[in-house]
Amino acid sequence: MKKDLRNLLIFLVIMGSLPFWTLNTVYYQGIFIRALIYVGLAQSWNIIGGLGGQLSLGHACFLGIGGYTSGLLFEHLGITPWIGGLVGMGAAVVISLMIGYPCFRLTGIYFALASFTVSLILEILARHFDKLTGGDVGLSIRLLGDAPAYFQFSNPKYYYYIGLAIVGFYFLITRRILNSRFGYYLKAIRDDQGAAEIMGVDSARVKLMAFAISAFMAAFVGTFYVQYNLFIDPAAGFGMHQSVQILLASIAGGIGSLWGPVLGGLFIIPVGEITNAYLGKGIPGIDVLVYGAILLIIILYIPKGLISLPNLFQRK
Repeated sequence: MKKDLRNLLIFLVIMGSLPFWTLNTVYYQGIFIRALIYVGLAQSWNIIGGLGGQLSLGHACFLGIGGYTSGLLFEHLGITPWIGGLVGMGAAVVISLMIGYPCFRLTGIYFALASFTVSLILEILARHFDKLTGGDVGLSIRLLGDAPAYFQFSNPKYYYYIGLAIVGFYFLITRRILNSRFGYYLKAIRDDQGAAEIMGVDSARVKLMAFAISAFMAAFVGTFYVQYNLFIDPAAGFGMHQSVQILLASIAGGIGSLWGPVLGGLFIIPVGEITNAYLGKGIPGIDVLVYGAILLIIILYIPKGLISLPNLFQRK
């Protein structure tokens, strides 16, 4: 068994045991479920942003597409979110192709601007079509109780383990890409697109494929997000704050690495949640200040992210 697979197994065993001794309250389980959600989103962003070097500033839009699609299909047609989530993933892939097809044939900041603009447009549309989406009030998912067939569980531990399974599966997807010819092409484009194209790499096609993979990964996390919270609104689904948190988890952990998004999400989100819980009443928005301080420290002292800490200690 290779080292990274062995480490993944150790990680899953340790994380899987936490609800039985450390995360023994609903509050702490909720914090780590939220952390796992952002780990999954960071893993999805890492495919296009970390490995491909393409800055997606509106990546939260795929969370919103997946969440709203499965939620609306469930509320209006009674379709189980397990199937609605697949439809949401397909919708996210279509949107990613619509964004990427024209942008990846150009150089510069066009892709970053397009991803941000699409996310903004979708947020505006979600607010405008209030009879369908609930508008600013948001879309509430009716509670069925303990209904596994409809992605609802009375015990939050089930959501925790589903989130952990998503993270493990996305880890394997990332590992597969890293060790494939497709992954080598992606990293070559990230490092020097001109040189990669001279060597025969179709950069537009490779980036488009990476963006599609990234989008469908984020969309299923969106379905998970909605079924856990039983609610989504335009800001949560498409807002810039969500995209920033996804970026922050990726940057904090280490962009382009296998373990970076996992470490970043599991560090950033619990720190922000706990800080907000204990200091939020006295200092509104303290979690944003903490996120900013963490980002500044990482950029200045550990620019390669938390994943590089062992190497730094070895040098000392």
